[in-house]
Amino acid sequence: MQRRDFLKAGTSLVLAPALLPFRGLAQSSSSPLPLPTPGADGWVSLLNGRDLTGWYTMLQKSGKGFAEKHGMVTMEEEMLHILGNEEGVIPAEAGYLATNQEFENVHIRLEYKWGVKRHAPRSTPKRDNGLLYALVGEDKVWPTCVECQIEEGDVGDFFMVGTRGVQSNHWAGLFGEGISPVTGWPKPSSSEAAQSGSTQPQSEPSGGRFIKDGNFELLDQWNTVEVLWQGDKAAHIVNGRTVNVATSLQQPDPQNAGRFIPLTRGKIAIEIEFAEIWFRRIEVKSLA
Repeated sequence: MQRRDFLKAGTSLVLAPALLPFRGLAQSSSSPLPLPTPGADGWVSLLNGRDLTGWYTMLQKSGKGFAEKHGMVTMEEEMLHILGNEEGVIPAEAGYLATNQEFENVHIRLEYKWGVKRHAPRSTPKRDNGLLYALVGEDKVWPTCVECQIEEGDVGDFFMVGTRGVQSNHWAGLFGEGISPVTGWPKPSSSEAAQSGSTQPQSEPSGGRFIKDGNFELLDQWNTVEVLWQGDKAAHIVNGRTVNVATSLQQPDPQNAGRFIPLTRGKIAIEIEFAEIWFRRIEVKSLA
């Protein structure tokens, strides 16, 4: 996501469709389409390799459904292809491709590679995209969510889009110590739990951008981006290195203006942001 827009807004495993049986995937109130069942390793592919079943698009001006109808978002060679359409024929717009289904307590993993096309008005700026998660509320550009930034030079940044959280301390530049890609955050010991309930000062959640520590992206090759999202905590991992962690994720309380509540579930989305990009894997796995 481009910072200016943010400030204004304040090969994959393919399986037969079936209902998701494990608790890491939560049905939304809009009766989402069924998704593939987990493979033997527990991963669930969100791409079926054929079409965009289970997803919908939202653009800033043209709204829902326009992007796939006009070839701005397609499935090609079993991969998701965004903005591979001819430059200048259809004016490019910012937006996103979102799941119909909501998720919670999941490990998200995707693999991306930049294409060569860059659409006006961003013919020369850095190529930009993003993995959105915990997307809740109204579909708009931009929606209430948390973003794992996928932008040249900034992969792994947090953008709190209408949300807020606390960036974890990272002494000596180290994020993610003690976090398991299988089980997530360690359960606190009894002494740690007692201390957390004491008078120790707690950081106040804030919005904005939390800058990652470390630069591990490969500009012209395939990259793996992962998000460990467990309860109200999330870690961003780029090519196997944890580069950012945030806790106390919160969203505005829809029932009480001016108040916030924990942000623990929501949709997953991929941005549409003026630069061509391929995704050969988008999948999730339940965190124990």
